[in-house]
Amino acid sequence: MSSVRSLALLVLFVLPLAVGCGATTSSGPAGAAVAPAGAELFLSVRTDSGSGQWKQAANLVEKFPDSDKALAWLVGQLTAKSIDFQRDVEPALGTETDIVGLDLSGEGEFVGLTQPDDAEKLKEVLGKLDEGIVTRELGDGWTAFSDSESALDRFDSAGKNGTLAGSSDYEDAMAEVDQDALLRLYLNGGGLQDALQQEGHLPAGALGVLFPEGKVPSLGLSLKAEGGGLRLRGAAKLAGDEGGIAPDNFKAELPEEVPGGALLYVNVNDLEGSFSTLRDFFAEVAPDFDRDVARVEANLGVSLEEDVFPLFSGETALYVRPGFLIPEVTLVTHIDDESAAMATVGKLVAGLHDYLPGAQQVQDVDIDGVQAKEMPISPPFSVYWAAFDGHLVISSSRDGIAQLRKHGDRLADDSDFRDALAKAGVPDETTGFAYVNLHDAIPYVLGLAGGGVPDVVRANLEPLDNVVFYGSKDGRRLKFAGFLALD
Repeated sequence: MSSVRSLALLVLFVLPLAVGCGATTSSGPAGAAVAPAGAELFLSVRTDSGSGQWKQAANLVEKFPDSDKALAWLVGQLTAKSIDFQRDVEPALGTETDIVGLDLSGEGEFVGLTQPDDAEKLKEVLGKLDEGIVTRELGDGWTAFSDSESALDRFDSAGKNGTLAGSSDYEDAMAEVDQDALLRLYLNGGGLQDALQQEGHLPAGALGVLFPEGKVPSLGLSLKAEGGGLRLRGAAKLAGDEGGIAPDNFKAELPEEVPGGALLYVNVNDLEGSFSTLRDFFAEVAPDFDRDVARVEANLGVSLEEDVFPLFSGETALYVRPGFLIPEVTLVTHIDDESAAMATVGKLVAGLHDYLPGAQQVQDVDIDGVQAKEMPISPPFSVYWAAFDGHLVISSSRDGIAQLRKHGDRLADDSDFRDALAKAGVPDETTGFAYVNLHDAIPYVLGLAGGGVPDVVRANLEPLDNVVFYGSKDGRRLKFAGFLALD
């Protein structure tokens, strides 16, 4: 919608231009006291260019060599519309600017909200950005704007039934986010559920498979600029204790077993339960799903529920390490029955063989004393798999199996890995986490790409150090977080 586009332009213009010092604190977005309690989306952006958050954001932007060029381009875009940042934009915005989504279905209906220092200046700037914008003063210094009078009428009418600040659902969703963050987002679970069912044409029972009591939880999220990078925090509160796709917490042990030097590492647990839940969900959504799966199972000679899913009942890790010609991609999972695991993988490979051009017959190979299997696909690419020491290992490299057998530095000993998890605040127990060593991965990928990547792209990727995401569960509350570290 045009109102959202205009607001996005305002925020985009402010970020690279923001300078100053000082810090502001807040118990939450002030706009929550104005936005209707039934709002399906509430996005609050701190637009005080003198706040500590904007100073931190500006410092992060300056780490990129071409930030000055981006700044000059944005100034040029403003100038082309006869808008000056200090004269026009700063007085047009208050300390925060919000987007309120009244309806997420269809094309959506949105209203912008801010407390401008100069209400007339806000109207002037919005008019230059989009001639179709209409505004309405609400009292207490607030101005709402949208692309239609009807949206503003609906906003006023909905607000008479209460505001987000008085909504327990909103408070529950936003309780775990950083209240002094640059950006805060609330998504109403009921609104999301209605949109999914209407737009996705989901049957009534489908969401009941994914979420306890069939209710999509509301979501709170924040994005905060810090000295070393950007921190993401989010949370959602489930309607019940049992059922759904959300996994339980576990303590990761595989970092102590897999080799160091991973460019990417993903650690999860009990995928068997998640896979089964997803199968039930697709069976609800697609009437022919179970019949089609049964046909595939008959052709492969394996059962998903009895043979394949149990391979992932324990802790599982997927990681990528540098290789000589191609990267090494390795999957490791804890298993109870090594013979059954090898038989299941063998059947899967035999069934998929005809669909892999260039694939040759499976052969037995010895890798560091382990009896493994190899299926050559296309030189230099092969797939290797083996089961030993309570693990099933599938890898694109012999080294993926050999390194698990050798003594040496483990991923848990890798200083890059340890430091990244510490900066991200990863707790001892999570529902799963992912780590990407951008500092090493980007040069490696660019090296594989050869000389076709412009120097300007290479230079502006250099500040990216690493990124970590993780989740956790505390009773009914699901939490997730991430940290993008810049150097």
